[in-house]
Amino acid sequence: MPPRRRAALISVGIVAIALIFCGMWLGARVLIVKSELQAAQPLLTKLQAEATGFQLKNLQATTEKLDAHTSMAATQTRDPIWRAAEVIPFIGDNLYAVRAASETLDEVVSKVALPGAKVASAVNLTARDPKTGALDLSPLPKAAKILVTAKTVIGDAQERMARVQTSRTIGQISAVVTQLDRVLSKASVGVADGTKIVTATSGVLGQDGARKYLLMFQNNAESTALGGSSASYTQLTVDKGAVKITGQASSANFVQGEPVDVKVDQSAIDLYGAYLINHTNTATSRPDFPTAAEITRAYWLRDKKEDVDGVISIDPLALAQVLKATGPITLPTGEVLTSGNVVKVVVNEIYFRIDAYKHPQLSDAFFEGVASAVFAKVVGGQFDLKTMVGSITAGVNNGSIMMWSAHPKEEAALAGTRLEGVLPKNNKEQTVLGVYYRDTSASKIDYYMKTSTVTTTNVCTNSKNPTFSTTVSLHLDLTTAQANALPAYVKSFPYGAKMFVTQVFVYGPVGGSIADYRVDSVGIRSEKTLNTDDLGRPVASFSVVLAPGQTSAVTATFTGKPGDYGPIEVRGTPMINATTNTITPMSCG
Repeated sequence: MPPRRRAALISVGIVAIALIFCGMWLGARVLIVKSELQAAQPLLTKLQAEATGFQLKNLQATTEKLDAHTSMAATQTRDPIWRAAEVIPFIGDNLYAVRAASETLDEVVSKVALPGAKVASAVNLTARDPKTGALDLSPLPKAAKILVTAKTVIGDAQERMARVQTSRTIGQISAVVTQLDRVLSKASVGVADGTKIVTATSGVLGQDGARKYLLMFQNNAESTALGGSSASYTQLTVDKGAVKITGQASSANFVQGEPVDVKVDQSAIDLYGAYLINHTNTATSRPDFPTAAEITRAYWLRDKKEDVDGVISIDPLALAQVLKATGPITLPTGEVLTSGNVVKVVVNEIYFRIDAYKHPQLSDAFFEGVASAVFAKVVGGQFDLKTMVGSITAGVNNGSIMMWSAHPKEEAALAGTRLEGVLPKNNKEQTVLGVYYRDTSASKIDYYMKTSTVTTTNVCTNSKNPTFSTTVSLHLDLTTAQANALPAYVKSFPYGAKMFVTQVFVYGPVGGSIADYRVDSVGIRSEKTLNTDDLGRPVASFSVVLAPGQTSAVTATFTGKPGDYGPIEVRGTPMINATTNTITPMSCG
């Protein structure tokens, strides 16, 4: 064989051997990556369960195990042979996709999840500074730093994954890429929200200076749009994590009948009257918590001579949720409140024990005692974290917990959440209708009131000119004999047990108009009162007068403007007997 031919054959053989070697090498790396990512999958599931279950002490160990697998997978894809093979048509596209996914998982786990787990694992809710009794705020700046890193890591990962051409990858890899893209998109939103929350929390907890907050307690037995009459207040001062009660008051401590200097839309005054701004306990009449908060803050400043940085509202329904996490609390009187009895005790039974007309100081002292006892348990960290998060979430979603801050950054962190206590500004994500009640008979009768709504719409078939019709029913669920036996403070101040007056306010979709509103069935007397616009929505209002045992129903129909409409939702006053809402259809499927 000629030397040239022999040399060529040898060269071909060497190349073939090299290609076979590279293929075997690459195949081994692919198998290792596959094995490591498969081993990571159950750890990801476990980590998610521990995070959602608030098993904070376990997070670090699980994340470290996960980090070992994702790091090994990413390391294999950084091999020079792997990188060189990425130029091969079709095969290279799949190899790049696997490398991009592996590197993304590795960076997210090592640079975000692992340091985050270390911070979370070290959280101790019961830890206190021995001198000041302050909460441990050290996790907050650490969390803020991790979130800054997370923003960069996720941004880089999204750019990396965007270069994957799923049209050239096999189905299994394409599915992983699509799923990872969704996860990164959600994570990006989560990081943005988390940054706002950490920033706001640092301010709220007084990390950069003392803050004062007014805790407003609403009584749902005397309904107003946001919950009920607000006649009990507690001032909290927070300074570098140290939380103290620095003031308490009732509605008797304020000058009533003289309006505070707060700018309120004329539409609100038209609907709710001057009582909205000249009586503290009816500041919650409008379904807009910033309105109520600013009015209440103005009262505190005018009559108590102190300004506050924010207002937080809770009601007995929220309190019942909180007690699920803290367990029973013992009042100064020795009485034990539980999640099962607290609503009944604080909005009904207390008035059978104390004549609040004759001895208002005794009822005020009772409510102050409840606030102090709950405060001690919550601030002391004496609760189950997972249950507390669920309880707070339930309270917020029910409209029973709301917050407003005078500081723009903190208020911005609340924007778009139910905690903000406002109706949505558009119909795109959700088409929210509102049904709200206000007792105007100076009673605590709503412990016995039962309400329901039925809403129908043709928005699914007529998005250019849709209609929304809501029928509201009210039933006073007690007999005449039972009403006569009620304490004077529960009965109507002007009417005794004979009749009770409730205003009903039905809010239509954003930008809509009223097509019709009517009274369907009458108790003693039910009538239309006003139709107008408020908070960017059409509003139909009614006055319903019921004797014990009677029922009345009213209906408001709205026409929507052309546009996008999300799933229908009916929100309203958090009633002691939860309102039953029926919607047909809830979405267009």
